[in-house]
Amino acid sequence: MMDFGRIAGLLCLVACAHRASVPPDEPQSSAIADYRVTIFDNRGGARVHACFKGMPPADLVPMDGSAASRLRGAWVDGVPLETKEGRILSSRVSAPACVEYETQFERSPMRLEDSSARIVSQTQWLWRPDPFPRELSASIRFRLPGEGQVSLPWSRSNGAYLPERSAFFVETFGVFGVFDQQAFSLANTEVDVARLGAWPVDIDVRRWLSLALQTSASVGGRFPRDHVQFVIVPVDAPGEQVAFGMLRRGGGSSILLLPSLDSEAAELASDWVAVHELSHLWLPRVRVEDRWLSEGIATYLQEVLRARCGLQSGGRAWKRIREGFERGRHSGTGRSLADESRSMNRTQAYQRVYWAGVAFALETDVRLRRATGGKSTLLLAISEAQSVWDKETHPVSASRVLAALDEASGTDFIRELGVRYAASSNFPDTSYVDSPGYRELRAQITLPADDGCKINGESLR
Repeated sequence: MMDFGRIAGLLCLVACAHRASVPPDEPQSSAIADYRVTIFDNRGGARVHACFKGMPPADLVPMDGSAASRLRGAWVDGVPLETKEGRILSSRVSAPACVEYETQFERSPMRLEDSSARIVSQTQWLWRPDPFPRELSASIRFRLPGEGQVSLPWSRSNGAYLPERSAFFVETFGVFGVFDQQAFSLANTEVDVARLGAWPVDIDVRRWLSLALQTSASVGGRFPRDHVQFVIVPVDAPGEQVAFGMLRRGGGSSILLLPSLDSEAAELASDWVAVHELSHLWLPRVRVEDRWLSEGIATYLQEVLRARCGLQSGGRAWKRIREGFERGRHSGTGRSLADESRSMNRTQAYQRVYWAGVAFALETDVRLRRATGGKSTLLLAISEAQSVWDKETHPVSASRVLAALDEASGTDFIRELGVRYAASSNFPDTSYVDSPGYRELRAQITLPADDGCKINGESLR
């Protein structure tokens, strides 16, 4: 098992996260790509056979600079190719049909001592053509030693993964080795689970994740993605229910969750981490300076939705929100909220960024409800605005998200309010929340939903 001290390694992965690549605006062509990936016996690296059709010769490049040092060599028909800083210079070869290359995986804090499986980002083995085609129809097949398995958040057909375009530019979680797998469907969403370790047992994992998915889906009576992959890694984290969670979106939705070995099944079911990560999927990826918006709305939803869906009381939700405001008020470096967001991995100003974002979400929700007599809410606006960013692969600006929320709610104050929050160096005044005039409105926001937010469509796959 992994002790709690090793979680610091994962936190470093957040703080030192690779800058996501941005797909080119004017790619040159369309093509077909076929990758055959052989994972080494010790799962310490891979040899990749990549073939391309319908495009001129192109170099192959890693997804980010940190992966460049992992390249161990490249060949065409056994003849070595020149490489430079991780770049495979295959465009210098006359129309190579296929290229082979070998990479070594970096050591990960997410490997259990009692498990042969390991978590590996595709940045460590997936090199993309450069220039990147306008359209790339890609298939990826794996070969693993023994009874090895693969879990990735990408669609599959006839044994091959068929990654979307963003898989070549944005990180995701992949699992290689021997591990527990289960699959089920809920709220019109296919769920795949890869669990590294013997706990929680399958039935508890399914109940935990089903409740979290139903809770998040209650925003709009549906879930905004048709497929989600969960990677579950039990850790030794006394005093925690779930020690950590992280969402990645490269080619699909992938969520890493670290439940504590000390937690009970009922505690997992009511915990906030899974709901928080799933709530992010109601919004697009945003720019780094706008993370106050995405983190604030996800944190607001984790508290409000869990109260509405019976996973905590309304009183507890408001208590947690008030306590968060106090932590946020005493955190930060005194800069604007946008600047704090841009630098929070370095300055550790997480409390300021998250809870100032919650204050924005709450003020928006309150103003919408008051202006419309409860007919419009932040939840409804988020649900209605989905079409604006649903297929977006680039990071989206807060300005675009806020404008979409204004349009969806029929108002004209949300964007202006967001601009004011982003520019402010002071934590927002939230004292109004506890005034008598807001008592009824607070109760409406956390009012239990009909049927406890149960969404139909649950089945095994």
